[in-house]
Amino acid sequence: MKAGPVRGSGKSVDRYRRRGLVVAIGALTVGSVVIVGCSGAVEGSPTPNRVQAAAYQAEVTASIAASSSKAAADAVETAFQTCEELIRRSKDDVAVFNAYIDANNNDESDVTSKAQAAASSADEFAGWLDTATADVPASLSGLFGDLADNLRSIAGVVKRDHSPDEINSITDTTNSIRDSIRTECGAL
Repeated sequence: MKAGPVRGSGKSVDRYRRRGLVVAIGALTVGSVVIVGCSGAVEGSPTPNRVQAAAYQAEVTASIAASSSKAAADAVETAFQTCEELIRRSKDDVAVFNAYIDANNNDESDVTSKAQAAASSADEFAGWLDTATADVPASLSGLFGDLADNLRSIAGVVKRDHSPDEINSITDTTNSIRDSIRTECGAL
């Protein structure tokens, strides 16, 4: 049996070697031109181009201002969306609480389940307020914290026996805080 030619042997190997040698010589030539071209000295003394420096500084300042302005606009938009969510959640919470008050005032048989629903709604809303404080300015953040604390107090009062004066007092405080929040949200 006769063996066929082995790949990479003979003439094709010589061709690859020649091509490799040509490429290597070409690379050395280009490298030499670059080195020679960069080694020439430039006469004169270095001075800053004040016009270019001023233009660059103005461009950087404008870029920083635009970036800050966008960040501020984004923060206001986030706070505004958080306020809208607060108002929606507040309406839902008030509806559940008022259903409990109506059931309590009318000695309805489902007053216990409505009390549990009102307490649960107040606790859930307070938990949401705790997380939402990061998305609003400090003036609103403090009010969100106050409302969360007050809602937890409402939940505690609703879960136990309470007097009408006690529930009315805490409800008045809650309504006052909600009004302050609406005012601050409206100022965004």
